[in-house]
This record gives sequence, C-alpha cells and structure tokens, in this order.
Amino acid sequence: MRIELFSVYGVQSAINLQDFRDAEPDILVHSIPDIIARFGDHIMDSNLALKSLCKKNGFHVEQANIIGVDSLGMDVRVFTGLEVRTHRFPFKIRATSETAAEKQIQQLLFPRARRKRLSRTRTAAT
Repeated sequence: MRIELFSVYGVQSAINLQDFRDAEPDILVHSIPDIIARFGDHIMDSNLALKSLCKKNGFHVEQANIIGVDSLGMDVRVFTGLEVRTHRFPFKIRATSETAAEKQIQQLLFPRARRKRLSRTRTAAT
C-alpha cells in the first residue's frame, strides 16, 4: 500500500504507511474555529492587517480572510478581482497552545512598528 499527499500548494509527496499510522492530530485541531472567529473579517483592524500582510509579501489583494490555522502557521484566502488564491504564512516557531497561536497571528498581523502606529492613532483620536 502507498499513500500520496496532494497539497493545495502544489506539493506532491509520498508518505510512509507507518508514519501515517503513527501521526497524531495537530495540537490546535479543536481550537481552529475559535481562533478564526476571533480574527474574522468582521473585525476591521484584522481585515486591514491581513491586507497589509499580503501587500508586504507582494500580494495586492482586495479582500483577505483567515481560513485555516495549525501549529505551524495560518492559511489566508485572498481575492483579487475574479482571482482567488490561498497563501500560507508560517509562524516563527511552532505554537504549542491556542494562546501561543493567537499571539503569533497577532505578531504577523500587527508587527511592532504597526502596533506603535495604531496606538498613536487611537490615542490622538480620543
């Protein structure tokens, strides 16, 4: 018996049957819907930050949504006109909990320089 993995990213690879049997679900498997909901497109700052992250990585998009998260990174669906793509944004280190994953997403979406600008803008507005 042989198992082949076909990824949405165009990667194809063979998987050892014993490795497949020994595999365990990602640590965040039960937290994914909650994480995505907290960074959903209904939060204006997150949506703008996603678009900014895409632009920083060379993708000019009209809309972007987080569609998946695991301990290694997040998947973002991006829309440009009629074109729809999925891009992977890896975390710097493997997330070992829901809180750690959310913190890494925050760091991707709101890098230190952007956090400082946002806090200055909010302070000036109040």
